Amino acid sequence: MLIIMLFSWNLIGLGFVYRIFKKKHLLFDDRFSMTMCMAITMTSSFILALHIELLLPSSLKALFLIPIILGLLIGWKFGSLIKAPALLTSIYNGTMGGIMGTMLGAVLQNPALCNIPIESEAMIATNMYSLALFTTFLHTLVIHFIRYSFKV
Repeated sequence: MLIIMLFSWNLIGLGFVYRIFKKKHLLFDDRFSMTMCMAITMTSSFILALHIELLLPSSLKALFLIPIILGLLIGWKFGSLIKAPALLTSIYNGTMGGIMGTMLGAVLQNPALCNIPIESEAMIATNMYSLALFTTFLHTLVIHFIRYSFKV
């Protein structure tokens, strides 16, 4: 339940940033807009992919592409607001963030993938919740900085 609420919080924050970015992207040059797109697509796709990986049951192996496709869509959506090179960069960063979030989520669910000794099931759950909270805090901070940069 906590991870669903954090996922929703991050999704709403991403929606607010997209709305602000769509309104104001013509006011800034391409370099600034591309930097903002790289920052928001990488962090957002990483964190949302991590939350989706934690939410999906590990028994369904066919769903492993969903976080990666979500990262690709986030990159495509933000990159399409700017010119073609930014679209390519945003798609790349979104996909990489999705892949990294998926990998981190898989390792959090099964630490034996990286030869990390498994202490107990309670320790795995504690690590999952604490990292989900930390990434949500990090995403909120990045969104705040991006919104602040549009005010300056």
